[in-house]
Amino acid sequence: MNFWSALITHAVLPLVGLSFSFTVIATFPNETLFWMQDKGWLPYPLLIIAAAMTAQFNQSRFFYVVFLWLILLLAVDSPALFPLQIESVTLLIPLLMSANCLLLCQSDKRLRLPNILLTLVLIIIAASSILVLMEWEALLNHPDYHYLANLYRQVLPTTSAHFSVMEFGLYVLIGLIMLIRLVRKPQLSHTMLSMSMVLLILVQIQPTAQLIQFAALVFAAIASITVLLTSHAMAFKDELTEIPSRRALMHYTRSLLGQYTVVMADVDHFKAFNDKYGHDVGDQVLRMVANKLHRGVHSGKAFRYGGEEFTLIFPGKDPHQVLEHVEQLRGSIANYQMVIRSPDRPEKKPENAPSKNPAASHEIVQVTMSFGAALKHKQAPFERAIKIADQALYKAKKAGRNNVQIG
Repeated sequence: MNFWSALITHAVLPLVGLSFSFTVIATFPNETLFWMQDKGWLPYPLLIIAAAMTAQFNQSRFFYVVFLWLILLLAVDSPALFPLQIESVTLLIPLLMSANCLLLCQSDKRLRLPNILLTLVLIIIAASSILVLMEWEALLNHPDYHYLANLYRQVLPTTSAHFSVMEFGLYVLIGLIMLIRLVRKPQLSHTMLSMSMVLLILVQIQPTAQLIQFAALVFAAIASITVLLTSHAMAFKDELTEIPSRRALMHYTRSLLGQYTVVMADVDHFKAFNDKYGHDVGDQVLRMVANKLHRGVHSGKAFRYGGEEFTLIFPGKDPHQVLEHVEQLRGSIANYQMVIRSPDRPEKKPENAPSKNPAASHEIVQVTMSFGAALKHKQAPFERAIKIADQALYKAKKAGRNNVQIG
């Protein structure tokens, strides 16, 4: 998946869907609140299920955010634990927002006691900092601040009715962090964490117990679906090359009817290449090969079979029909010039450094691949076709590599 399709799928479309949902809620607020009146208990089991799922799949950031939503929900529903009015409960929202933003900027870590304690300490520090700023703003009596507050009320009268100057500045900053994170790394996990913050802001605009419960319900559903989707991607997508994995291959072929062509592909002399240049460069080669196969297989689908082996599936085609296409793939890989930097070369060129011969700072290498194709008949098992394609691949290796053979 390229950058723009990933951005649209993982960031833009979910946020548009969320905005549409809350447009409906804003249009029919009384119906929404009436629907939640006798369902205040519903978010709890869904949040607990979401917490169990996030813990099971080691999605630590989701786990912490679910925990924060449980705190907010308990503050609304349990006066014995949190003796607060609904107006006071909304003071928790900027604190939860800052913690949520902190988690957005982190990566998932194993749910072990040291990691949990460290994350909780960071969350407490972030929340305490926001609390101090809010107290400082309440006591601030400076002409410049009053001028800024009056200007803010004049320019944004609707917004100023719900958020103070500091809260507005905080949410603008968090919004920029969300946007940068989504654009730089468009992932479903980042979208889910961003949705959590959007829900918290919308709750603060109309702080009622029913709306907070409904927002928690929406978040629990979003979290559960996101964990399922990301876990599915982890199971069916190869982490290194980001193309479908061997498990996805087996699942895909079970859904195919009729005959199709199976192509086994292998990087030539990959072990020697790895030994000479190191595993980091070897990983770059595998990513390059996977990218070319994935983008180049227009009438088929590419999978990483394992190690330096890849599998191509062409539904409804026989090997002779795809031979020219596979030859084009082989040629595009063989003709690709890959630049390898010198290991001692710094990432940034020092100032006033003398110019050097480019050949001294990098090396250009080329890799080739061998291909073996076989026809998978209607009644024959897939394993039989794989075996024949492997034998054809072996013939390609014996024929000097960098060629295509049909079994």
